[in-house]
Amino acid sequence: MNWFALFLHQLTDGRSEERGGSVFKGVSFVKVVIDGQELEEMDAFRDSLVYFDELARSAESSGRYLIFTCTCGIAEDGGWEGVNVDVTESTVSWELEVGAERLRFTFDRREYVSEIESVKAALGSSPLPLEPRAVIFPQGFKR
Repeated sequence: MNWFALFLHQLTDGRSEERGGSVFKGVSFVKVVIDGQELEEMDAFRDSLVYFDELARSAESSGRYLIFTCTCGIAEDGGWEGVNVDVTESTVSWELEVGAERLRFTFDRREYVSEIESVKAALGSSPLPLEPRAVIFPQGFKR
């Protein structure tokens, strides 16, 4: 089983951050940590953003979810076509292709839901908007 954590990264006090050719300032990002490693530290995730609405939905039922998108908000620009999510009573599993690599992670469902709820609470008290603000799904995207 993989360890799963989320945190809200906020660019406050005039700080900015360049990601994928875009400069962000005065916004928040949701960051994913799996087994102690921030996903964006991996080359395949470096120019991606977490689409939190889809991540939150993925805790409810099995299906395909657009959990990651390009920093520009157009999923196909970053090669993102969705994550196959399998939800059971006790686990949430992800299966996705990143470049030529197929990744599979399995998380404790209680931990997964708890992390999502923690980020929702943090967002509720944050004055900063969450990026990405708008996402364009891949053509032909199917749940």
